[in-house]
Amino acid sequence: MKKSIILVFVQLFCVMFIASCSNPTNRETISLNGTWNFSVDSLAIEETEGWGENGIPQNSSVKVTVPHVWNVEKGLEKYWGDSWYERKFEISNSDMGKIFRIQFDAIYHSAIIYINGKKAGEHIGSGYNRFFINATSFIKAGKNTITVKVNNEFSRNNIPFLKSYDWANDGGIYRNVFLVITDPIAIKNIHVVGTPIGNKGTANINVSFIDNSKIEQSNLKLMATITEENQSTNNHIFESELEGEFENGKFISSLNFDSINPWHFDSPNLYKLTIKLIVDGEQKDELSTVFGFRSIKVENNRYVLNGEPIRLMGVEWMPGSNLERGMAETTADFDKNLTLMKNANCIYTRFHWQQDEYIFDWCDRNGILVQEEIPYWGGATKLNDTLFTLGVMHLTEMTNNHYNHPSIISWGIGNELYSHDPENIDYLKKLYNMAKDIDSSRLVNYVTNKIHKGKPEEDGYVPDVSAEFDMIMFNEYYSTWFFKTIDILSDELDRISDEYPNKPITIAEWGLCEPVHKGGDPRRIREMKQQLKIYGSKEYIAGAIYFCLNDYRTHYGEDFTYSYPQRVHGVCDIHLNPKPSYNTLKNESSPIIVKSVDVKNKEIIITLSGKTTIPSYIIRNYTIVAGNEKVQINELKPGEEQTFRINTDSDQFVILRPTGFEVIRFKFR
Repeated sequence: MKKSIILVFVQLFCVMFIASCSNPTNRETISLNGTWNFSVDSLAIEETEGWGENGIPQNSSVKVTVPHVWNVEKGLEKYWGDSWYERKFEISNSDMGKIFRIQFDAIYHSAIIYINGKKAGEHIGSGYNRFFINATSFIKAGKNTITVKVNNEFSRNNIPFLKSYDWANDGGIYRNVFLVITDPIAIKNIHVVGTPIGNKGTANINVSFIDNSKIEQSNLKLMATITEENQSTNNHIFESELEGEFENGKFISSLNFDSINPWHFDSPNLYKLTIKLIVDGEQKDELSTVFGFRSIKVENNRYVLNGEPIRLMGVEWMPGSNLERGMAETTADFDKNLTLMKNANCIYTRFHWQQDEYIFDWCDRNGILVQEEIPYWGGATKLNDTLFTLGVMHLTEMTNNHYNHPSIISWGIGNELYSHDPENIDYLKKLYNMAKDIDSSRLVNYVTNKIHKGKPEEDGYVPDVSAEFDMIMFNEYYSTWFFKTIDILSDELDRISDEYPNKPITIAEWGLCEPVHKGGDPRRIREMKQQLKIYGSKEYIAGAIYFCLNDYRTHYGEDFTYSYPQRVHGVCDIHLNPKPSYNTLKNESSPIIVKSVDVKNKEIIITLSGKTTIPSYIIRNYTIVAGNEKVQINELKPGEEQTFRINTDSDQFVILRPTGFEVIRFKFR
């Protein structure tokens, strides 16, 4: 009996020891999602009652679940103003003396944060970006109260500006909230640029710290581990102390590798970097991030991904369109939209405003290229010093938060402003240069809907600013918003190219915008085919992004079927049910053409060619599946033809990407 008791204590000690060693870091991240008290303050009662200092009165609040927006609730669909959120959380005595930060993944659009009745911070005019509030000096042992005042009024001191944007104006704490607890000596962020060089690669690493005054360089050591994240081997490719130097309070290091797997939309290879911060032999912090080895540039009228020229086809998705959740969409909502996008062969997209981390992680792991944008939108947005300062804030937060995602190939600095205006041009050029200083590894673009205006004869004409940047991004709406016809499209595109020679163009948007423009899905299908055929025939066009995947909620909307207006622009309806045009988009976006299919008894003979128009890129490791039989397409270049023979009783075959997404489904019997 004694031996058994001793053995139990030994085993218990070992379990406790192993548990403590497996999590040696002092970092703890606690979700603050879930039940919060919520109150609308349309009468500005808090001004006299001091809700920030005294809390929200229980008799004027209801329970809601954060993430949350109020504009999906009955009666609040068009409420633009102040609302309040409040919840309690506990801190143990043992954690006092640590750093406490509240991480808000987004609040739209302006927020003032109180902790235990004292103002701890604010975040104004940048409602789509993650931010942190240092709550250390406000927190006490035991129960703590966090109170948040949120405002979504249309404002001149916000981006997007006033009502000049075409999506939902949802107010609320609509993304995740966390309490992050660390030692005072801790890592703030890790930025990585992974660059493939043939079969080799480099990783430039930049580590910043929460409080530089706590960092004693001579006593500090950074231990790094890099592991293949989603390849079959999951090998450690690096495990050692980082060598480098401090610059402006940041630690800079560069690593070289003799063998790497580059990131590509058809082979989205990722690597996990974990850094341990050690001071005088004691581990103070540990933080991980995921990155990829990927290069992008523009050359000879093409996007060049990892050294290979490609022509891209994509579709834009307008998030926040779930009728029950609005901008507080779940990961399941994200999955459904992104899977629809990828299954439509669309491997390129834009986001007019900054998105949740989960979306970019999905794009990293499944292979979608992204341009993420500052939400300057529309001709009513006349840039000035206030909006420029906010733009710098948006750019800084956006790039800082999403720097490591290989799926993001471009930062966008605006959409559909008046792009011949000298002041707008000056501000946009400044933002371009800032973006390049922050991140020279990516493209930086501005999206225009004015470049078709042409060059008037009078003196003083100012060229469209889109041509000043890495790629002309043109929203082409000749047959709809420009009130012309597709008959003139080919000549008009040639004219624009002649006016801006040696500058490639991406069609950043095109599509049918109902209910203003009539014709329904049959017209959408017809014009999609016509326009894409024209784009593909132009050597100076590098890609096209269809607008859009879904009918969407927007305060701009002209369709009032539901309690919040919508625009009927999608190849899927607002419930994400595909329309017939979805299959047209899928077929037109395939990089493979089925040239012929012959059936001889139980043998099918399939001849495929690589598309040379749009999209166009090298096909590697795709699979033809017919019944129980599979045939590998090892490599198929644009313009090449290959023939495959399969013995099967099946009446159809499917072509799959290496990631498992469907490219073509072809029925032949």
